[in-house]
Amino acid sequence: MKKLLIVNSFYAPTVIGGAEVSTQLLAEGLLKKYRVVVLTTGPQRKNVIKENINGVEVYRIPCLNIYWPLNKKNRSIIIKLFWHLLNLINPLQFLLIKKLLSEINPDIVHTQNLSGIGTYIWGLSKKSKIYTVHTIRDYSLLTPVKNNIINKMFFYINKKRSENVDYVVGISRFILEKHTKNGFFPNSQEQVIHNIVNSERYQRRQRVEGAPLVIGYFGQLEEIKGIQILVKALRSINPKIVSKLIICGSGELENDLQNEANKDLRIDLKGKLDLQSVYRLMAEVDITIVPSLWEEPFGRVIIESYNQGTPVIAGNIGGIPEVVSNSSFLMPNVNENYIIKFIERFYYLKSDQYQKIVEESYNASEKYRDNISMYLNIYPE
Repeated sequence: MKKLLIVNSFYAPTVIGGAEVSTQLLAEGLLKKYRVVVLTTGPQRKNVIKENINGVEVYRIPCLNIYWPLNKKNRSIIIKLFWHLLNLINPLQFLLIKKLLSEINPDIVHTQNLSGIGTYIWGLSKKSKIYTVHTIRDYSLLTPVKNNIINKMFFYINKKRSENVDYVVGISRFILEKHTKNGFFPNSQEQVIHNIVNSERYQRRQRVEGAPLVIGYFGQLEEIKGIQILVKALRSINPKIVSKLIICGSGELENDLQNEANKDLRIDLKGKLDLQSVYRLMAEVDITIVPSLWEEPFGRVIIESYNQGTPVIAGNIGGIPEVVSNSSFLMPNVNENYIIKFIERFYYLKSDQYQKIVEESYNASEKYRDNISMYLNIYPE
């Protein structure tokens, strides 16, 4: 059985967002065809920790940088910048990755997010004549820091290193073209393969026509996610139209949102929950709102909501339009007025209209329940 090495910044039980969920589903889904090994990072300062998680061999390398990215402390811009520079060019990390590649000796290397690991792994893989696939999940290759001048250096180096990749996958057409149109992966074959969402389904809350809506927000509590605009819009919505806003997640706006919740009892802050609890809540809301202000590469929460039969209102931005099943629920812009308008329009749907959209949501999720065969088709025999 051939050996496949999947490389991602974090791996279960460390789950930050959709990238970690998708990586684990991919790794475990490929076990029937490959001996799957995962290379990831851990908080330890030395030694490689080896584990077996659901049949997947996991190598957690120590953080050979000035801090582990998930050690949440307030750090200066200079410190963060130095971290990214060291992540780009780190002799100690380079030697460790080189040693582990030789030890694991994979037939295929499939990289995902590389923060904490480094894009030099592509060159090491190429030098060892290992077929290399990369899945683009975010913008870290293009703009890892908030300094345009420094980003130009990262951009150039990462683009040069991307010449070593044999096959590139985008989780949306949008994110793939964002890179290839900027000259990344010039020697790679390419394809769009969406993320897997095959979670358990829970019994849906039955909507009563004319009853106030229960709406949900599931994601990071950050300004770029637009949660503050959704909360502001809620103030202008009659309680007869929306009786509750359930918010699941954590982030920089948590304290601000708690203050808002103290003023408006309709806001129910759940904090960060395990995935199964999130999915149960998705089945209990009438609609999920995705008010993102940034160009989401994919929008996993949309498919997760659809999987529970929950319709979605979202902004027409980034990769989101590719996964929203009903374009009439795409807001042209994410602002207070549009959020109010779309929620109110949804409120006035007749029971049969709502049920039809629920069924459409279930159907839309089906094509995201398995992408393993698509990856098998791009791996060499």
